[in-house]
Amino acid sequence: MKFEILIEETISDTFYVDAETREEALSMARQKYQHGDFILEPGHLLDVKFIPLAADEE
Repeated sequence: MKFEILIEETISDTFYVDAETREEALSMARQKYQHGDFILEPGHLLDVKFIPLAADEE
């Protein structure tokens, strides 16, 4: 019998952005993340969940 299990990890890291306002800093951080300038490393694991996706019984 096969079971489908979702493994979800939550990771985090802190990055620094020079900006005039908090909103500008958030916008810049999003852009840098989307362009691959800010990369989260697996070493900063906060949480892991194991979630069954289908019923155990068929």
